[in-house]
Amino acid sequence: MPSRFTIADFSATDQPNGDGRIRTRLSIRSYNQTIRAHQHNYYQIVIPLHGAIQIELSNTNGDQLLKERIGPDKGVIIDQQLIHRFSADEKARFLVADLDLLPGVVSQWPHALFQLSTSLKAYCQFIELQLNSALNPELEQDIGRLFVQLLVQQQSSGRQDERIVRVMEYLQQDLSVTPELDKLAQLACLSLSQYKNLFRQIVGCPTGQYLLQLRMEKAKALLAHTDIPIAIIAQQVGYQNASAFSRRFADFYGQSPKDYRH
Repeated sequence: MPSRFTIADFSATDQPNGDGRIRTRLSIRSYNQTIRAHQHNYYQIVIPLHGAIQIELSNTNGDQLLKERIGPDKGVIIDQQLIHRFSADEKARFLVADLDLLPGVVSQWPHALFQLSTSLKAYCQFIELQLNSALNPELEQDIGRLFVQLLVQQQSSGRQDERIVRVMEYLQQDLSVTPELDKLAQLACLSLSQYKNLFRQIVGCPTGQYLLQLRMEKAKALLAHTDIPIAIIAQQVGYQNASAFSRRFADFYGQSPKDYRH
């Protein structure tokens, strides 16, 4: 049986999609190696916090829809009435959200799995600390609203190739660096040509374009939320020349960093 440490009940408004009020129940749970099959009439999101979970999903006809081992960088969405089976080490911990509705964008995701952004991953760790330390219904309402808002910003990932996931995580660690493709291919344990083809197949664009998107999103956030000089922001996202950064930012967003900040 799952062990519940602290549970928060609240209503969260999914403002980005206008789905009205979403009744959500958050809990920190553990499981064991005994595989149990069950289903329920609400949606469920499971996010590993510590350790991993083996999960199987199947429909009422017995057709297997998913069989995956999920670690802390991913989450899984379980639709209503789907039969699901869990098994995990008893020391592992999971954030579980029970929802009566799914946000509009999330309900249209083509896969049950999604990749956690850095911000959502950090926020889930905060939720664990808060739910395990104190009962504060007013704060938990705010926690629920922000959880839903962060959730809709995630991207469905399907069964991503772990070799490419490893490269993506490496690129995200330090956007000031431009790694050689040979090094990334070595990290993925692939030849250069295999790496290029597989990365484009999984991510949908070449490595350079993916890295550019990461850099521009980071620069936009720093311009909006900090007073860091533009020249320093340029360095943090891989541009030693502030003018070159400004031109690239303007090409990407249609306005210069200076105009965007003001």
